[in-house]
Amino acid sequence: MHGRILDITVGISRDTPVFPGDPETRIEAVSSIPSEGYAVSRVTFGTHTGTHVDSPAHIFENGLSIDRVPLSSMIGKALVLDLSDGTADISQRELKAAFMNSCAENTTGVDILLLKTRRVSNGMCQSTNGHDTGIRGLMPDAGIWVAEQGFKLIGTDTLSVDAGTSLDNHRLFLENNVVILENIDVSEVSEGSYHFICLPLKLEGCDAAPARVVLIEGGFF
Repeated sequence: MHGRILDITVGISRDTPVFPGDPETRIEAVSSIPSEGYAVSRVTFGTHTGTHVDSPAHIFENGLSIDRVPLSSMIGKALVLDLSDGTADISQRELKAAFMNSCAENTTGVDILLLKTRRVSNGMCQSTNGHDTGIRGLMPDAGIWVAEQGFKLIGTDTLSVDAGTSLDNHRLFLENNVVILENIDVSEVSEGSYHFICLPLKLEGCDAAPARVVLIEGGFF
């Protein structure tokens, strides 16, 4: 392997933002080194906490659970598109234009699409009263374009691949075998192509799972 490894995972802590209504994260010590000679912690969190992968079971009653989603759909060549300059939700026209404007070597062989929607200043996402600004949702017509292109995974730095409270893109992607990856951290990643590895926790029978996700610059596969 050669090339710099970029960890684009949002870690899980008590302060990790979650989608409204999702369980809050709790971390507590069960044993400690001074008392028992070893440390063990109890961690409680929702399946959609931090950087995570949604499975079809998230939307469809008989859909595949996260432990049955093929790992082959979460490893490949990814293109990071920087869409952080706009203000409105991302339309098909804008997304298609951004993809086509990427240099030819970036788009050749790409089967994973990652969206950078947050405006970044001095390495930090701009925020107002604790809420991120500059976050841009993916409109339904943009979701249709993603599915039509045959991408096997779509990732975003927001808490949802949908704009607002809609689940249109969730339904479209998951019924067409497009893996959904949400809440990645690409704030320090430049637009371009990378090798991509995403490994969600093997939570049997669950609708989603947190994942460790990395990008690798240069050659790998």
